[in-house]
Amino acid sequence: MIAVVDFGSGNTRSVLRALEAIGADAHLVATPDGLQDAERVVLPGVGAAPTAVAELKARGLWEPVRRWGADGRPLLGLCLGAQLLLDGSDEGDTPGLGLIGGRCRAFPSVENGGPRLVPHIGWNAVETDAAAFDAYFVHGYWLDADPAAVRGWTEVDRFRFPSLLRFGSLTGTQFHPEKSGPTGRALLAAFAAGRLDAPIEVATWS
Repeated sequence: MIAVVDFGSGNTRSVLRALEAIGADAHLVATPDGLQDAERVVLPGVGAAPTAVAELKARGLWEPVRRWGADGRPLLGLCLGAQLLLDGSDEGDTPGLGLIGGRCRAFPSVENGGPRLVPHIGWNAVETDAAAFDAYFVHGYWLDADPAAVRGWTEVDRFRFPSLLRFGSLTGTQFHPEKSGPTGRALLAAFAAGRLDAPIEVATWS
């Protein structure tokens, strides 16, 4: 069973529907008890990091999710969920789960080499060592992650940032697989089947 952590994020139910569409046994989980029967966990996220952290803590989910990832169990963070995997965020100086080294940072100004339009919304390429694919993004912060965890990059107006993370049993996507067409569905299917537990290669998703 895949537990989709429900902390009031705007994309939680769309992630659940996407997993159900590929035939995965997925359930919304809003309490720590809901993780007991799970084999894999998805941490979705649309919104502000301070609100997300406060809600996860209020529901008693913060420490169980952190412990799940620290124990080497399969965890997939999507967009804000991926940002929460890091040590912290510049958004409200918010703490992260500390599962992957690094910090979520605001895009720099245009004068300092940042993109012209923030938030970054729409389709863009994700480049990995194996291949490139298009994915759908909605975000105003970026993953300044440990280079050892970075498996994919995206560029906006010559500003290049990590968009796909892989560290042990942890996977983080700055993009939204549930909105990214066949490639996104293939990634979710690979996670459901356990194929993301191996070194990540786009070619193995489908």
